[in-house]
Amino acid sequence: MNSSLLILIPALPLATFLLLGLFGRKFIGNFSGIIGTLSLAVSAAISLITAYNYFFGFGKAGDAFVATIPFQFVWLRFSETLSINMGILLDPISVMMIVVVTFVSLMVHIYSLGYMKGEERYATYYSFLSLFTFSMLGLVLSTNIFQTYIFWELVGVSSVLLIGFYYNKPSAVAAAKKAFIVTRFADLGF
Repeated sequence: MNSSLLILIPALPLATFLLLGLFGRKFIGNFSGIIGTLSLAVSAAISLITAYNYFFGFGKAGDAFVATIPFQFVWLRFSETLSINMGILLDPISVMMIVVVTFVSLMVHIYSLGYMKGEERYATYYSFLSLFTFSMLGLVLSTNIFQTYIFWELVGVSSVLLIGFYYNKPSAVAAAKKAFIVTRFADLGF
């Protein structure tokens, strides 16, 4: 499997988050939902192709499926023997999870096209939704515990951002605070 295609699965939601977060409200406006949804549709299609290729091709070794790391780079190097790597791990669980995450997130994106229509912060919502999708994909594709922790925290941040989207409603602010506190307790277990 081409590693550049695999990188696109989480990279497209990240690029959408940055694009809509920086330019969405001012320049893109009502097309933000379409851009976010199309970006995730491409990511979902690539994840389906990856799953097919993994289960019926490169992932099978005899009667078992093997874990592969098709992409990895050194993120922080402390010494010649100590470094923290970032990468993509493919095993049966992570391959199925990228399909589940992209498909469910695509359904949320599509539903939100109508549900959030007319919102003043429409682009911001799709930016937060793309960040959440990127975080979940990073979480399920992590190659080590440190990378898993980074994406676990990003999932928490994006959850709080989405829950508190209507920041002018006291109930949304209270729910965002509660979500933040609950995730801090969950972090203790981590």
